[in-house]
Amino acid sequence: MKRNLGTFFFGAAASLCAPAAMAMYLNPYGAGQVLVYPYYTVNGGYATFFAVFNTTNQGKAIKVRLLEGYNGRDVQDFNLYLSPDDYWVGAVVDSGNGGAAIFTNDNSCTVPKLPRTSATALALTTANFDGSAMQGKDGGPTDVSRTREGHIEIIEMGTVTGPSATLNAITHVEGVPADCASAVNAWAAGGQWVADSTKDIGPPTGGLVGNGMVLNVANGTVFSYGADAIAQFYVKDGRGEHSRPDALTPNVSNATSLSADVMTDAGRLTLAFARPIDAVSAVFMANEIHNEYWTSNSVAAASEWVITYPTKRFYVDPYYINGAVRPPFELAFSKALGGTSGSAIRAAIFDREEGQNTPEIVTLPPVWGKGLFYETQVATFGQQQSASQIVASRLVTANFQIPDAENGWAKFDLAMPEATTHRLAAVNGNVLIGQPVTGFWINQLINGDAGGKGVLANYTSLYRHKLHAACLSADGTPCS
Repeated sequence: MKRNLGTFFFGAAASLCAPAAMAMYLNPYGAGQVLVYPYYTVNGGYATFFAVFNTTNQGKAIKVRLLEGYNGRDVQDFNLYLSPDDYWVGAVVDSGNGGAAIFTNDNSCTVPKLPRTSATALALTTANFDGSAMQGKDGGPTDVSRTREGHIEIIEMGTVTGPSATLNAITHVEGVPADCASAVNAWAAGGQWVADSTKDIGPPTGGLVGNGMVLNVANGTVFSYGADAIAQFYVKDGRGEHSRPDALTPNVSNATSLSADVMTDAGRLTLAFARPIDAVSAVFMANEIHNEYWTSNSVAAASEWVITYPTKRFYVDPYYINGAVRPPFELAFSKALGGTSGSAIRAAIFDREEGQNTPEIVTLPPVWGKGLFYETQVATFGQQQSASQIVASRLVTANFQIPDAENGWAKFDLAMPEATTHRLAAVNGNVLIGQPVTGFWINQLINGDAGGKGVLANYTSLYRHKLHAACLSADGTPCS
């Protein structure tokens, strides 16, 4: 649908100096060539809606990829074609058979064409982790429940150039694209993009913006977030990869820029890396995660932190690493580790009056319940059940008991001395310490007495993690 038919509100972040030429960066204003949505889930009665809109006057060819939470294996890939100023939204819902499924009632062109109702939604696939596709098994679970939560990435593959038959086909006429079937046919046997995937496709130019919304109708709760946006993922005028809908590429490792802008205490640093994926990881690198928790009994408060490693699979997945795990991670994802890949953390938890619970120091190997073991996971505070209280996550890997405090803030240290592999080296010898992360705190309050008997009084809020980045030079002093 067109952007003026609906929108998600998104907030501008604090200002950032203009980035160095050709260096990728996280755009605080939310627009880019790559979008990362930290979380989707269908657990606990939730459904996830995610939107992308094209703020440019060019057509866009986009790869949409849903990644399961254990190891970031693809569970659904498809192509999306947006006309100038176009907007698209999809919904991830419970499939009814133990997994998740996707549908859209939007008219913009997708290949393959997606179902339009939740009843007919397309089930997410297990093929990329159950052994039936080229990636093979990875040592994690192989059943459909693995598709129920994870994260989403959107990659611009290129602009749809015009005037052309392709741009005409995807452009709306009275609210409906002129000919979405032509895009589907172009990827069918003998189609024009099978023969030449660059036809009517120009270099990516960015300008994509995204938002996510996780909704529970029965509970009357919703939380929403803006997608992380990577700008200058591609070098200027550099081509992207316009691939078939089910292709594993392009993904976040397929940048053509090898440089990244990172904000540290010393200001903005521009660092060059030997591998594109390291440049992408650099823009997410943090040595500390900061956020709040509320667990007040008087309002039945609950707090959960979603923590996603958007690039982790390229360092720990046996399909990508050829047997050798790479920093900034320490353990390969494997069956021997129970279908996990753990990372050690140190957690310091504070109450509202500067009081500090005893820090929990995790030594290697990471200790279950006090580390981060998946690509997407949930950390809880003061909970007892195995599945998380708010989002019913099955990927809870850290649960911190806080008997002496109900509200306060916490710090996760990703770069303590024991974690010697939590390092990402630039070609000049500078080293970013920590790991590449994104995510947020979800807070839920239940006040059943508000407004009288029988009144639903549930409230949720979401706050992005506050991250701190740190860089050391070759001699161990802070980068400058």
